Amino acid sequence: MSEMMPYNGHHGALGEFEGQSQPHEGRDAERLYRAILKRWRIFAAVAGGFAALVILGTLAAPKSYTTSVRLLAGRSDTSGAPVDNTTALPVLNALVLQSGVQSAETFAALAQQRDIATSVISTLDLKATPKQLLGSVSVQPVVNTSLLNLNVTWSSPERSAEIANAFSSAFVEEERDFVRSQAVAAIGFLSKEMPDAAKEMHESASRLARFQSAHGYIDATAHAQDVVSRVSQLNGQIDQLTVDVKEAQALLGSTTGQLAAMSSTVDSAKQVAQNPVATDLQTKLADVQAQLNEAEQKYTPVHPAVIALRQQRNALLAQIATQPQAVVSSTTVAPNPLYQSLQQQASTYRARIMGDQGQIKALRAQVRANKPSMNALPQQAVAFASLQEDAKRAANVYNALAQKYSDAIVAKTTAISDIIVVQPANADSAVKRPSLKTNLPIAIVLGLFLGLAVVYILDLIERKGAGRDFARILGLPVVARIPAFDERKTKAIPWVHSMTMEAFLHLCVTLRLRNRRPIKTLAVLSARRSEGKSTVAFNLAKTLSTLQPGVLLVDADMRQPTLHTIAACKNEIGLGEVLEGTSTLDAAVQSVDPGLDILPCHPDNANPIPLLQSRFETMLETARKTYSTVIVDTPALGAVSDGLMVAAQVDGSLFVVAADDTEESDARRAIGQLSLIGIDNVLGIVVNKDAVVVNDYDDYFARMHTAALTAGPA
Repeated sequence: MSEMMPYNGHHGALGEFEGQSQPHEGRDAERLYRAILKRWRIFAAVAGGFAALVILGTLAAPKSYTTSVRLLAGRSDTSGAPVDNTTALPVLNALVLQSGVQSAETFAALAQQRDIATSVISTLDLKATPKQLLGSVSVQPVVNTSLLNLNVTWSSPERSAEIANAFSSAFVEEERDFVRSQAVAAIGFLSKEMPDAAKEMHESASRLARFQSAHGYIDATAHAQDVVSRVSQLNGQIDQLTVDVKEAQALLGSTTGQLAAMSSTVDSAKQVAQNPVATDLQTKLADVQAQLNEAEQKYTPVHPAVIALRQQRNALLAQIATQPQAVVSSTTVAPNPLYQSLQQQASTYRARIMGDQGQIKALRAQVRANKPSMNALPQQAVAFASLQEDAKRAANVYNALAQKYSDAIVAKTTAISDIIVVQPANADSAVKRPSLKTNLPIAIVLGLFLGLAVVYILDLIERKGAGRDFARILGLPVVARIPAFDERKTKAIPWVHSMTMEAFLHLCVTLRLRNRRPIKTLAVLSARRSEGKSTVAFNLAKTLSTLQPGVLLVDADMRQPTLHTIAACKNEIGLGEVLEGTSTLDAAVQSVDPGLDILPCHPDNANPIPLLQSRFETMLETARKTYSTVIVDTPALGAVSDGLMVAAQVDGSLFVVAADDTEESDARRAIGQLSLIGIDNVLGIVVNKDAVVVNDYDDYFARMHTAALTAGPA
């Protein structure tokens, strides 16, 4: 037996398609189009039914309404005059500077606070918990802007708008309360200090009046008054600074308390990723499932290996069910702007306290330096000047506290929030979900895709069923099954080659033993292109030539010939020239293998039917005298009538089908055409591209001498 050409790494001979002009994607599209035409009622029912279900679900589902409030985050007046942190009441000077640089994302994270939700629930008397309310509220920053969209989803548009407006107002008020809190702390301190200052002022004035009444003292000398005034002025500054120190200490205590109760960071973004544990379990489940499928093919269901694998699969399924599909993989943490502002204020207050204490120390040193001058003055003048300065100083302290108190009241009343409502929510602009206007186009598109999927699956099941039972469908015996090659399964290629060679040997033996009369001329037919007919014809001729030399392979596809490509020979002279009489059969035939000759063809004949009808039979009679067997490759029956002309003039025919590609209707139509004109010489069916099943004969085929088949385009 002669060796076949070695396998070259491409698809096997029976895995290639007939002709290169029609790509695989084009055939799939054509097949799907024919399947839709064939099952258009199913397609329409699935697509329409899905759309109807979505419509009914949309109409029946509880409606929710989403309204939005547009907010502006941050201060708009960033170009104001610098803040003087040395004033008596710096109302969040650091916050003013800090708030201008905060991102909208940070404010969006701060908006969803539990105390804000609690305030809204209390204001509107909602029957919901803060957690439930926050679940219905979302705050989304507008990209590359300082704008925020606060969205609230509720069961009615009016209530949704009401909650959205209340939530935005509570958020604005929350920010304003933070700004106002420092003024409130100052008011509390001043409210305690002012009564004592007023009491001291009245007592000082009374002491001065009693001294004047008792001693008849109206005025002091200019020198004495100057000395006493200088000392009293120093004491007044000391008192003023002492008040400032106490105020700063009170504000520092308030700020420190707020810092202790506040987190230094906020979560600005979260990234959700697939649970790695669930992914690992899914991978293990796929491995166990593959092992179980293989074990079920080899053993019975009660085999210990099958039972163990099933138990392992069920255990993995139980573990997967307990695992969440997604986890928070990372959280982006941003600094809390309120915490940063409070830290800056605390630093400012500490600096004020230290500065005031330093000034007090210097002023007391000056008072001690003026002690000798005070001691040299007359006692009555000194006493009068001292009482007079004490009264003046007490009045100044009280007036200063009163001014600070007025400033704090103004700061509390006019506190500005970092959040401004740009556009409130309106019930008329609420977005309804689920929306029929939105869901209907999506349902139509998904319904079309679902209909296509159902039609494709039904068509695939039908074709696979036809590939397994073509004998029943066509009423003809299956004389050979040619396995399909799959380049991806590299380990299976050697024994698939052996099985393919054995399939062709089996086909040759069947043709010789099944028919009592010898088959001298044989046509290879198919319903459509791309079913591997030309490659089957070539390899059948090649295999038959190893058993009985003297085989002629004729390419009778005078429209789109392919055998010259498979056999790697020239086709300048071929069947057309022989039928036209411009060349003899011997001159046109080429030898491609020991015992095998080929008569190629080239597509020069626009209408070859007259030549096939008048002279093809004569050419066959001439070939019979020289060759033991003549195998004719014909055009597809579904495309042209050339194959019918050839089949009517040969001793027998083989009908080639592709296991998963040939349409049942096409095959029935082709066999019906043969029967209609009385051609009853079809010997059987050759199922090409048949699925290869791993079985107990794998090792047997692997030990055989493997000879690869010639790769061809058809």
